[in-house]
Amino acid sequence: MTDRPATYLYLYRYRFAGEEAGEGRLEVRPQGEGVKATLVAEVNLPLSRTRQRWLTETDREGFSRYFSERVEAREARVFTVERLEEEGVVLVTQGKESLALPYLVPYHDPLSLLLALPRLSLEPGEVARFPMPGGRAYVERLPDLEVEGRLRAHYRLRPGLTLVQLEEGLPVRLAQQVGDHVFEAVLEGVEEPKRRRRWV
Repeated sequence: MTDRPATYLYLYRYRFAGEEAGEGRLEVRPQGEGVKATLVAEVNLPLSRTRQRWLTETDREGFSRYFSERVEAREARVFTVERLEEEGVVLVTQGKESLALPYLVPYHDPLSLLLALPRLSLEPGEVARFPMPGGRAYVERLPDLEVEGRLRAHYRLRPGLTLVQLEEGLPVRLAQQVGDHVFEAVLEGVEEPKRRRRWV
């Protein structure tokens, strides 16, 4: 997914407990040696309705350089993580509070990890561990799935126990247990955004 040279827009449909639960738009574009990806999601759950915006900027290897998450419900919450290599720190900011953590090794954020899945060389049963600010993430390769005659790579991500299916390198289905029900994101289509007209 991160190997595509052009800008692409991925359109997702959300379902919760089998019912429609909103939609999301993931735009991935080249930026410097890495990519910039922005996910804008409208999520409609039975007891809450939120608008979420996730943004990641990665380095050449696909690790996170900058990540932000904005959740708008009754009030807006903003969370950012920025890698400041020259200062040797990772700056974590939530609202008006900031915390500087030592920068030790490259790490992933939730969105950069999803984008990195197609590049992993894991056999079924193998597990990879990746640093994340304040913790770590595990990616387990599960046996491949065949859906409508097409083969899909299958992964389990922890924490969160998210199941991800990839088809031709694209995340086509994500599923996560939320309470007693399953929240799903299903890829509906891929577009190449129209070039914006630039006035000189």
